[in-house]
Amino acid sequence: MKKYFYKLADHTVALAENGEFIYLNFSGEQSDFIRFNHAKIRQNGNVAQYYLSISLIHDQKQTSSYLTLTLNEEQDIKTIDETVKKLRDTIKEVDKDPYLLYSTNVESTETEEENHLPDTAEIVEDIMKEAGGNDLVGILSTGNIVSGFANSAGQKNWFEKPSFNFDWSIYHTTDKAVKAGYAGYYWNSDEFSKKMDKVKAELEIMKRDALTIKPGKYRVYLAPAALESFMSVLGWGGFGLKSQKTKNSALVKLVENEVKLHEGITILEHCKDGGSPNFSSKGFIKPHCTALIENGKHKGSLISPRSAKEYCVEQNGANSMESPEALEMCSGTIESSDILKELGTGIYLNHVHYLNYSERVSCRMTGMSRFAAFYVENGEIIAPINVMRFDESLFRMLGENFVGATVERERMMSTNTYGGRQTDTTLLPGIIVNDFSFTL
Repeated sequence: MKKYFYKLADHTVALAENGEFIYLNFSGEQSDFIRFNHAKIRQNGNVAQYYLSISLIHDQKQTSSYLTLTLNEEQDIKTIDETVKKLRDTIKEVDKDPYLLYSTNVESTETEEENHLPDTAEIVEDIMKEAGGNDLVGILSTGNIVSGFANSAGQKNWFEKPSFNFDWSIYHTTDKAVKAGYAGYYWNSDEFSKKMDKVKAELEIMKRDALTIKPGKYRVYLAPAALESFMSVLGWGGFGLKSQKTKNSALVKLVENEVKLHEGITILEHCKDGGSPNFSSKGFIKPHCTALIENGKHKGSLISPRSAKEYCVEQNGANSMESPEALEMCSGTIESSDILKELGTGIYLNHVHYLNYSERVSCRMTGMSRFAAFYVENGEIIAPINVMRFDESLFRMLGENFVGATVERERMMSTNTYGGRQTDTTLLPGIIVNDFSFTL
């Protein structure tokens, strides 16, 4: 596929006339999707799709078009020729863009990860075996994801990294379920078996009579998946330079040193270890790592080319939304085997959902407990709790009320497949916090 993209790229950039600059973005996948219900395969299929975005620039103006490729070279080249002509006609009607910035320094790269994944049938066999007679519901996606970039300056970039993502739940009855996920680049049957054993053990606890806790403040353990939900909301502009400059970021008080987090909090955008391309859609190479929060203090921002031009700073390969694509939080000192002991008496949250800001300026979020939330007493899980709403500030959670993070971290991949499998990843520990507010 790389050779095919390069061939199309060479043809396309050669169409540029005097004063014109062309750049292209290529994306695609060949993925298997398997849907399970009652631990049986209910739907399976294979998706092979490839797209090409062509951008034409002239006189500080830009216009773009998005094409679906047929992989028939003659047909695709004909479509490209027609598209470039239409772009040339359209750009005459476009206003100049004062913040247009794109790469003109040639930095070509190729990342081609070897496919270590077993056949999909082998993964399915593991899933069916471990599910046993339980009511398992979930979706497995696995296969190769590719991205490419090329421009008139002669730059070419390629990224190819096979991966899998299995998102599942096992139900006891009605809404009583335990949810889990397993994602990565190497399928390990033993590791998956351990995850399933944990789910089955928690499912047995879910069969106990549920407790209704009173509204109030509790010591809480947030598993990596629960913490990821908070980080996902925080990623809605929280780390972006544009939102920080316009005071729309939930982290403005941190950026302006009005608040600080616990010194044990360090958050990075670690592109080198993520699953996304190491180049941006404008052709800029992303740094291996960008520190966003370091030892509890604001350290850096995600800066897109537009923001860099507007605020006269260096860009760092961020996407147009300035949202993280490979977010990572550094680990702590709590061993996984000691989580319940360290928690003592409180609430164990495996997952949360329906999160949104309740007060953005205070970085306060509200949401609901979900999927295997437990009441813990003296280091022992007593019973599941009925659904509760919480309302809490990340400034408090990761600041004055932060107790510690686990040594072990979990890599999670986006389960979003709208238009194609997404490559965003997070690598997060679990954390224990004091005085976490449940409101009703």
